[in-house]
Amino acid sequence: MKIAPTSRVIYGKNPLAEVVCQIRFQRVEISSSVLERLQQRFAEVGYSHRNDEASFNFVMESTQDGTPPVPRASAGDTIYHFAKADGTSKVSVAPEFIAYTSTNYRSWDEYLPELLSAVAALNGEVGTLRVNRIGLRYKDVIERSVLGLDGTPWHELIKPFLLGPLACDALSEKGQLDEDSVVSQVSQSLIRLDECKLLLQSSLLTSLADASKAFLIDADFFHEMDGTEDCGNVVESSVELEALLETLHSNAGALFRRAITEKLHDSLSPQQ
Repeated sequence: MKIAPTSRVIYGKNPLAEVVCQIRFQRVEISSSVLERLQQRFAEVGYSHRNDEASFNFVMESTQDGTPPVPRASAGDTIYHFAKADGTSKVSVAPEFIAYTSTNYRSWDEYLPELLSAVAALNGEVGTLRVNRIGLRYKDVIERSVLGLDGTPWHELIKPFLLGPLACDALSEKGQLDEDSVVSQVSQSLIRLDECKLLLQSSLLTSLADASKAFLIDADFFHEMDGTEDCGNVVESSVELEALLETLHSNAGALFRRAITEKLHDSLSPQQ
């Protein structure tokens, strides 16, 4: 399956809340000396705020008295986050992955070099990275109030394949849908595309502050190595890595344009 291509658009009112690229690889050792050098490398390019996150693994532990198994938590790997001072982007490193997160995404031309630079820094410290999964995830949050669209039904902004019961005529006669009756809405699809896979999720969000609604489009494009592929030594000039990232990125732009209506497209102030 292939998502029909569309012309790439830059929006003046960009709905992207977060973009994350995660590259998973066979386990490597991150010693204290490696961590110290990584921290210095990242600080030199603006990622000067370090935060360590403890992760946990949960396993079901059997009991001797025949009662149902109980979950048991065990310490997992530490995840090291290196963030910019304004908090808009960060590099996350763990023994089995590196991720680059941006909450102020402006363009692929800005995002990609930062990502590749972070990967090259890790690669330079731990040697060859044997990549087994590359994922590029986009989270778009549509807030009607921000766009001057208060009172506009969701079916006039979002295409039916993401809306579930909020779609026009899904459960009610035309014009009779009471959106307040839909307390929550979540959809999830796993789609096999020609050159990657897509985990597509959508949901209706409710603000805790004022109960206003927003709509989330969460698209995770990913490529998993099948055992015959080998990204090998992933460095900044890696043709394989860049080619895979470009494939994921091209699908992302096409999807969003097909997920929204012309009315929402125009309200987002398209610039090109």
